[in-house]
This record gives sequence, structure tokens and C-alpha cells, in this order.
Amino acid sequence: MSVKINSLSEKEIRDIGDAFADFQYAESEFGMGYLGKGRQAVSDYICAYVRMAINERVLYSTSEEHEGFIAFKNPGVNMSLKSAVGLLKTIPGCADVGHLRSAARGFFNSGKSYGAILSKLKVPFIYVGMVVVRKEYQGKGFMRKVLEIAFEEGRRQAVPVVLDTDAVLKKNKYEHLGMKCVVTQHFTDGVELYGMVYEPDNIPKEWKSEIVLEDMRILSSSNKNVWDRFAPVYSNFVTGTPGNKRAYESMYKRIKAVIKDKEVLELATGPGVIARQVADEAKKMIATDYSEKMLAMARRGIVPENLVFEKADASSLQYADNSFDVIIIANALHVIPEPEKVLSEIKRVLRKDGLLIAPNFIHDNNKKVSGIMSKTLSCAGVDFKAKWDADGYLKFLRDNRFTTVYSNQLPSTIPLMYVECRNDRKNDDT
Repeated sequence: MSVKINSLSEKEIRDIGDAFADFQYAESEFGMGYLGKGRQAVSDYICAYVRMAINERVLYSTSEEHEGFIAFKNPGVNMSLKSAVGLLKTIPGCADVGHLRSAARGFFNSGKSYGAILSKLKVPFIYVGMVVVRKEYQGKGFMRKVLEIAFEEGRRQAVPVVLDTDAVLKKNKYEHLGMKCVVTQHFTDGVELYGMVYEPDNIPKEWKSEIVLEDMRILSSSNKNVWDRFAPVYSNFVTGTPGNKRAYESMYKRIKAVIKDKEVLELATGPGVIARQVADEAKKMIATDYSEKMLAMARRGIVPENLVFEKADASSLQYADNSFDVIIIANALHVIPEPEKVLSEIKRVLRKDGLLIAPNFIHDNNKKVSGIMSKTLSCAGVDFKAKWDADGYLKFLRDNRFTTVYSNQLPSTIPLMYVECRNDRKNDDT
């Protein structure tokens, strides 16, 4: 049973600092203590950190006996400005300026910490800032009890637990106690930082380190096409204006009612703008895109449990005939080289009398803003294969043997035609 620490005596605080500073590193290994002026400087800094943790109410102990301590912050919780300033004030007195310069040269090539990667991908996590067992209790199993305080909170919140450690022996110990090393940052000879993570069984699959690191690799890689380039900003483009936002919110409401308890496939999901909003209502939903960067963006943050993101080519789908009750393709048919081929694939995998939801931006030559947006996108590399007006778009769907059962032009920055079509195979020539 853990105990939240509200106060400690200065002697108790110094005991923690000394226990931390007295760790024996392996040969040719200096740890982050390399950045300080020696053992006393490390102890002084840890003491300052403990005081900060007490003020922030993030310090816990194994019991009233205070055998070991752990400081961690919950997702979305930041240190107060007062505490941050107080901790920063201690650095000049503790830091070795020459060693700081040496490590700084390697900092920019060391890569991101795992916590920074999770933050970049908007994955919530618990961050452990300090773990220490008092000297008289070391080697008696209290490290496991200390870590379990944070692990239990991770399981309760269903989020990863992250900490950084600066020694191989510490890394090995944490691995023995259920964590794994997923990132190593090299600052200078003998100074490495090992990014450790504990992943409870109940965290979403998208938050597992294997997927997180692969998504980060994808997002950091060179763009292969225009949609890779648009991945980071696409969501802001389609919903970033008041008009577009209202139009999309109207679509979400309609789509949720239509897909309730249905098996749904979305094509050209992009960063999952629609899928993430509506999937909870579906029995199951698969959202696909051809751009790996779009999919990496889509998996960021919290994803509904019944939603899966997969890579797929809309013109050659990997799914069996008659697989889905509803298929969604939004704002994509006008930029696909062979939209007729996509509609043919949709007919194949859509069940008899299944529904196609195909909202699409349409062109209105009388609307100046629409024309400006279209030209801007063209200059950015988006190649419009078709420029339908409202009647032309409905005719295109009808010519490809889809029967429109509902349509509504939604007011937005770029006019948006929302369409639902029945897969009416009585009109199918094949």
C-alpha cells in the first residue's frame, strides 16, 4: 500500500539525495551525474527535486516506514511555474559547465526520449521522474514495491508508465521488474539515457511501443507523395474553418445514426477525421488509407476500441466480397485517377442493399472562396481529376450504378455534397 508524501524532514530529504548519489556506475560509465560537479552536486539536485515533488503532491512512498520513494506525474499534469523556477535555480550551483557543453554537442543527435515521442503522438502516459530506495533497505525487494505504485496507477488509467535511467545496471534491474528499454539516447562517452516503459495489458493497441515507434519512424521519414506532405495539416484543412467544422459536425451526426451496429469500411480515411468521431456507434469499423503517414497521424491519441486502421488501395481492396454493411469515402473520389474503378471495388465488397456514404467537395464557380481554395490546393500538388458541380457528382454516382437515397448540400467554405447511395444490384449489369 503506497503513502502519499506531504512533508519530510530535511534529514529524510538528504537521505534520499545521498542514496541516489551513492549509486555505483559500471566501469567507463558516468551517468547523468557527469553533468554535475560531483557526488554532492547530484545529492543537492535530488534533494531539490524531492522538495519540488512534495510541493507538487507527486511523491509517494512504499509505507509509513519510508523504505523507498517514487515521484511521478499523471497524464496532462504539468509542474507549476513556481516549482519549475525553484528547480531551475538549483542547476547553476550543481552543474559542471564544461561537461554540459560536451553533452550538449551530442544532445541534438541523440534522438527523442520516449516520453517526447509519446507526447508528439498525443499518447497519454505516466512519467516517473525519480525512483530511490533508502540505503538500509536496498537489496530487500523494495524496488519492486516502489515501481508497483506507478504500475498500479498505469493499470488503473490504462496508460503506459515511462521513466528514463542513466545506467546499464539500473536498466537491467527495471527490465527484470517488468519494464522494457525502447529508446537509447547517447550524449557523450559514458553518458547514455535509457528510455524504459511499462505497458499494462489494458492499454490500447495503438499505444504499444512497437506501433508508437513505427509511427514515429513513418512520420519522420521522407514524403513519398502529396498526401504524406498533407498528413500533419489535413485535419485543420477540412475542419479548420467555422463553415467546414459545422458541415463536418452535421455529417458526424448523420453518419452515427446510419452506421449504428453495422460493419463499416472507410476508404481514404486520411488522419481519421471522420472515423474517430463515428466509430463508437458501429459494430466494427476498419478505416483505410494508402498513405502511411496519414495512418500514423490517424493512430495518434485515443482511438475507439472497435476501430482498426489499415493500409489499403481503394482501387484494389484486400477484402472479400460482401464484407461490409456500410462503406464511407469522403472527399477522395475527385482526386483519384480512376474513381470508377474504386466504385466498382466498393460494389464488390459492399453487401447487397448496403449503403455507400460518399460526401464530396464540389465546385461552385460562383463562390470565390471555393475557387481560391481549389487553386491553392492545386498549387500545393493536389491534382483534381474531376471538378463536379452538385448535379454532375450525383450523375457520376448514378452512372456507376449507385442509387442515391439521400443527398444534402452542406454550407461550408468549400461547398460539400453529402450523399448516401444504395448498392442496388437490380441495376447492376454484371
